[in-house]
Amino acid sequence: MTASHAPMTFGDIELTVIVTNPPWYENCYVLRHRPSHQVVIVDPGGDGAHLVQQIRDMGGTPAGILLTHGHFDHLGGVASLQDAFAIRCQAHADERIVIERAGPLAAMMTGESIDVPRYCDYFSAEPVLDIGGMSLRVLHTPGHTPGGVCFCADGFVLTGDTLFEHGVGRTDLPGGDGRKRASSITRLLGELDEATTLFAGHGPSWTVGEARGWWQMMV
Repeated sequence: MTASHAPMTFGDIELTVIVTNPPWYENCYVLRHRPSHQVVIVDPGGDGAHLVQQIRDMGGTPAGILLTHGHFDHLGGVASLQDAFAIRCQAHADERIVIERAGPLAAMMTGESIDVPRYCDYFSAEPVLDIGGMSLRVLHTPGHTPGGVCFCADGFVLTGDTLFEHGVGRTDLPGGDGRKRASSITRLLGELDEATTLFAGHGPSWTVGEARGWWQMMV
């Protein structure tokens, strides 16, 4: 069953981490715009029915879904949320093929099928997304997947599987590229304030300052 952490506040944004079922323990992030009570869900990886209920329990108005990338453990709950709330999801255009192949990859790796997103809108380059009363800056960080992105707000960044606490995303799945991953991480850490909190697709958070020190020893 999914497990929800206590919410954290960054200005007008309340951030809640919901950890989905094993074996992946993927971090789904719920961003709530406190003034308008609108909600954006980032990377709903699975346990769709539980995610729907937890978001209903939180209150507010779901405004949309964002995907850092298209692997099945990050989008397995999208269809359930779309059915429940009639909301669209958004991802980078370079990630379309990964999203379209998420079902077969899930079957290959887990032996189980998933419901892929009912509909998804694709953005290109690195826009600022105005969604749910919030402005989230996109950083395109290819490497783990071709269209992987990070979503940046004041005080925090959602890094997906680009960068974990003392770890990086795998590159042995289709579309992975180790050199691009290294370049993306170097750029990401170089552009952010050291006090910024990094929230990954799996595992705990850490700061840019902590990540820089570790990354300098790795490259």
